[in-house]
Amino acid sequence: MSTTPVRVVSVSVTSRRLALLGLASVGVILVGMVAAAIPYHGHAAESYSPLNHFVSELGEIAGSRLAWAFNLGLILGGMGLGSFLLLLVDRFEGPFRIALVVVGVAAGISGTLVGVYPMDYLLTHRIVSSILFLTGWLVAAIFSLRLLVRPLPGMPRWLLVPGGVVVAVSVTFIAVYSTYRPANPDGPIANRPADFWSVPFLEWASLLSLLAWFVCVSLVLLRERSE
Repeated sequence: MSTTPVRVVSVSVTSRRLALLGLASVGVILVGMVAAAIPYHGHAAESYSPLNHFVSELGEIAGSRLAWAFNLGLILGGMGLGSFLLLLVDRFEGPFRIALVVVGVAAGISGTLVGVYPMDYLLTHRIVSSILFLTGWLVAAIFSLRLLVRPLPGMPRWLLVPGGVVVAVSVTFIAVYSTYRPANPDGPIANRPADFWSVPFLEWASLLSLLAWFVCVSLVLLRERSE
């Protein structure tokens, strides 16, 4: 009996095109973030800083002048990275393949929906952003565990390093965020520290480490194409 895995998607792409999809998706997200952060003026007329502002504040229509740029970047980038994972998963087999499909789809859809439902739709936003941060790090964790258990064709073991960073930073963020109790759960942040706040800083670190992991995997795919 054949053990060849059934393709998750019927589209076949080269390593180079898959790599470019990953890099372009990350680039779109980062461009949207920077575009929204530069002209940002919050509810207290403050400038944006990743040291004491949450990521999603860039997409809040009521408080971010270019919220649309951030949200559009998440929508396009989320769809792109979700597609990237569905194409990448054809390199896997067995339970790792199934697990990566499940968390990849959940992370891709929830990441896209964070842009569709910014903080102005607070309840829905909290749900989809929580799913994103709970599943995003699992993508890197499952990939790294598969690489640790058995070599993955074309994927060097040094990818365990960025994967481990994603897991460590994200688990730390989730643990710290679980202790956060906002003074005004349904309104603007009223007790924001002036210089540094560990909760949003760790959120930024978690997201950027995940995006960096996507970049590392994409660069490996580019090198695979050139060799």
